[in-house]
Amino acid sequence: MGNRVPSPAPSDGARVREVVAALKHDLGKYVAWRSVNLPPEAWEGPLDPVWLENVRADVLATRSGPGGAQAAWEVFATHAEGLAEPWPAELRSVADAVAVLRGAEMCLRTGDEASLMACRGAIRSAQQTIRGQLAALHRRLLEGP
Repeated sequence: MGNRVPSPAPSDGARVREVVAALKHDLGKYVAWRSVNLPPEAWEGPLDPVWLENVRADVLATRSGPGGAQAAWEVFATHAEGLAEPWPAELRSVADAVAVLRGAEMCLRTGDEASLMACRGAIRSAQQTIRGQLAALHRRLLEGP
């Protein structure tokens, strides 16, 4: 007890910066951790099993820990939970891109070749959006108003 003064709750701006920093690391870094290094040819033409292995790891197991693996949308939901809206435009773009990845969940899990070939461009675009928008938002928030 004593004379300890409780620290104030973080302001909304501080909370947003904290969430964005965590998302940039836990989601932005790992949502394309392995697949970002694939050659452009892996994203076109016949389906490459290496592509599938890497994208599955990035999207379906974006974050791993003692509690198991979390998919990209679970990582996003965990960090964004309780974050007051309206969100910055960049974070809204990230949410939309995460929804694209969530929409690709079944084709990634089943490995249906036709579905995967149809959605892999959207997956790549969503990964790039997530990484780019989180980096841009994080940079903007650090620079201040």
